[in-house]
Amino acid sequence: MKLTFTMGDSRSRSRSRSVSVLKHQERKPFSASSAILWFSTFIFCFLVVNCDAQSPDYKLLIISFDGFRWNYLERADTPNFDKFIEGGVHAKHGIKDAFVTKTFPNHFTLVTGLWEESHGIVNNEMYDPVLNENFSPSNLKSQTDPAWYSVGAEPIWVTNQLEKLDGRSGVIMWVGGGASIKWVKPSRFIPFDSSTEDQSKVDTIIQWFTDPYPINLGLMYFMQPDYDGHMYGPESEEVTKRIAQLDKVVGYLLDQLEAKHLLNDLNIIITSDHGFSSTPKEIAINLDDFIDASSYTLTGLTPIANIWPHEGKLEEVFQNLTVGAAQTGNFTVFKRENVPAHFYYSKNRRIPPVLAVAKDHFSFVTDKEPMPYNLGNHGYDNRNQNMHPFFLAMGPSFKKNYSVDTFNSVDVYPLMCQLLQLTPAPNNGSMDIVKELLVDRNNSETSVTTFVTYIIGGVLVACVAIVFVFGVLRYWRYLSSVKRYHYSSLCPDAHPEAGQPATTSSNSPLLLD
Repeated sequence: MKLTFTMGDSRSRSRSRSVSVLKHQERKPFSASSAILWFSTFIFCFLVVNCDAQSPDYKLLIISFDGFRWNYLERADTPNFDKFIEGGVHAKHGIKDAFVTKTFPNHFTLVTGLWEESHGIVNNEMYDPVLNENFSPSNLKSQTDPAWYSVGAEPIWVTNQLEKLDGRSGVIMWVGGGASIKWVKPSRFIPFDSSTEDQSKVDTIIQWFTDPYPINLGLMYFMQPDYDGHMYGPESEEVTKRIAQLDKVVGYLLDQLEAKHLLNDLNIIITSDHGFSSTPKEIAINLDDFIDASSYTLTGLTPIANIWPHEGKLEEVFQNLTVGAAQTGNFTVFKRENVPAHFYYSKNRRIPPVLAVAKDHFSFVTDKEPMPYNLGNHGYDNRNQNMHPFFLAMGPSFKKNYSVDTFNSVDVYPLMCQLLQLTPAPNNGSMDIVKELLVDRNNSETSVTTFVTYIIGGVLVACVAIVFVFGVLRYWRYLSSVKRYHYSSLCPDAHPEAGQPATTSSNSPLLLD
């Protein structure tokens, strides 16, 4: 009886160990397999949900050819510009630039999406009564002093570098690029230099895109055909020849981009700041015919006369100019606060108290500043079709052989932000029209990433499913072995060792005395 008790206690402990082992090892395979399956399923669902939310991280190049009117491409053979029309998008009647239609303010509008009254660069030459300083393109301080630029506006290179941890911008001779704006300067910058060859600019931007730490945003400025438009007139043969020459610059750029394998992930926008009108000398307007030169100061003469009347002379100057405008019919005059709303040009201290705006083709002169030897000019009313610049774009994010009629130059900034996947700073632009230039990411042309995501996700889940099935089979085999062991520990005599007869031991508790 004592022996029977001891064996029963041993079996009890064995049973306890078996059950303990079973419970411990039971949980482990199931928990690991489940965790893998649930994690993989989560990853797959995450990829499916987000595959359409993120577009590829393409780079962007912006190019401005100064003074390139919307219809200049009709003037010459331009096979490389034509590649953008056939393989990309364009605005059939150009884009509507900001008033005044000058170089500095419109280049800043393009990269900020703001009208001139909002970004503060209201003309090529201007006066700030708070700073008590004059701004001039020929003044180096005017190009680099943050006081002129950092007044709330945020250029695209600042947005790029503030939004993206790896955002790097390269700016070649673009307005504002030399100033610290919101304490940010472009990662790379080259100031304006009229002696720099066009090909050299292209080589530099290519190098920046292929550096070990490459830029993802590039901006390039070219001073032609603006210079020829002023010197010879927009309808001249010299401008026609210049257009053909600039087409070769674009061809060189495309060749270099292709050689460096950059075209597949680079969006390119080619545009300009303004258009051009011819300015015959015989139709000049002399301000001295209407107002006394000693009663005001000029900060820019033609075709917008920026007039700062001396103290106590505002009404006299304005009334005399109003009479002159009515007599000639060749210009209009406004007080700053009464500038028509469609110009968006009244709410900035740098806008002069009185503006005289010449009609198309007319020029202002004074006895001290006679008509310069220019046969073309810009700066006129931005509703004038001659003032509108061209717009072309090409790249993986743009449709092919697609066009819209026109849109505003302030719309270019939010478009650039969309292309770079950036959140735009406050701006005056809209995506209503320019969004039509972009490929529809839901159609077959743009579903490659989505398709690949589904394939990868499907393969991932399939692999995990296979692993899970094998895990279940192994677990089932494991359970079978544990059950056999468990049963044998409870009933050891039911499974004698190999080679031993299945006899009952005299010590068995089943024996009765």
